[in-house]
Amino acid sequence: MLKVASVDVGTRGAVRRLLKGLMPGALLRLLLRRIPPREIPWEFVDLIETDPARRVKLKISHDRLAKLHPADIADIVEDLAPDEREAVFETLDEGVAAEALEEIEPKLQASIVESLDSDRAADIVEEMDPDAAADLLNDLPAETTEEILEEMQPEEREEVTELLEFKENTAAGRMTTEYLALPSTATVQDGIEALRNFEGGVETVSTIYLIDPNGKLIGAVPLPKLVLAKPDERLLTLGAEPLISVHAGANEKDVAELFDKYNLVTLPVVDDDGKLTGVITSDDVISLLRSKL
Repeated sequence: MLKVASVDVGTRGAVRRLLKGLMPGALLRLLLRRIPPREIPWEFVDLIETDPARRVKLKISHDRLAKLHPADIADIVEDLAPDEREAVFETLDEGVAAEALEEIEPKLQASIVESLDSDRAADIVEEMDPDAAADLLNDLPAETTEEILEEMQPEEREEVTELLEFKENTAAGRMTTEYLALPSTATVQDGIEALRNFEGGVETVSTIYLIDPNGKLIGAVPLPKLVLAKPDERLLTLGAEPLISVHAGANEKDVAELFDKYNLVTLPVVDDDGKLTGVITSDDVISLLRSKL
């Protein structure tokens, strides 16, 4: 007896179907090992569908949909009709909706948000990373953007509005304002407490940045060094060398080259005075490279 466990909806499944019979089996299997799977559990799909283009049809309630990885939700939503997409984003938890929305192609992102009421759209945008939210609002009509901003909470609105002032193809346009920065006098214990209380995305907690009284970037402490050090040790003594940063006005190509050259996870962004203004994460660079494909 055979039991179907899941459906591969990613590139690997497509390559397997396209090349089956056209390439020797051993060579095809070797190729497929190099492509990561994108699978949806069989319990979430149904084969009864008259339209061949949508033969695999969702049969789950939105609360069960929310249990999938945001990237899988994005894959599913992209195949739905516009009214179905709207229904999904009307009912998903704001946090889940925000994570899924960030995985969707930009033009479709804008279409989904425009279909929602401004207060619902604001609830979702507030949960997005500030840089992703700014990119999205930049793609919307000015009137829609203004309506959403008016519905947002003051703190989140201020963060996003600040980022909207930067050009999208610059370092500042790619950075997030959610990061960990402590005074140069901070200790390891201070860093641990800051980590415990940090409410930003997990992508930025791989490094704690150190600033002087004027806000100038003077150090960067990788998380592994923090974990291994004694609680009373000064963070400044644990700083990584060399200290790599990028100017806010640098172009996207410079940013990508720095990540590649130094194998970075995060990259601090500074202004003309060397003050820390934001951080670019590896996720931001991956999104940048995907947009160029």
